[in-house]
Amino acid sequence: MNTFFWIIGIGLLMSIIALSGSITLVLKEKTLEKVLLPLVAFAVGSLIGGAFFHMLPTAIEKISNTHLVFIYVAIGFLIFLALEQFMHWHH
Repeated sequence: MNTFFWIIGIGLLMSIIALSGSITLVLKEKTLEKVLLPLVAFAVGSLIGGAFFHMLPTAIEKISNTHLVFIYVAIGFLIFLALEQFMHWHH
């Protein structure tokens, strides 16, 4: 029965988090403009982070060299950081 309560509790928590975006419907336009960019950045970061962390174990399993996977990850981050700095692409 303990597992059932965990499922219900986490399900309710996830629903509350998912519905938190509806708060933006009642905000004033000026306040919405101030918080919209950080909210979008948080949403995109969460989606990319979730996908990224789900793909890491598969990559480690396929390559079977943990150090090599994390070296590729670090190189990827550095390439995108350099690309963003080179392009000066800021929203």
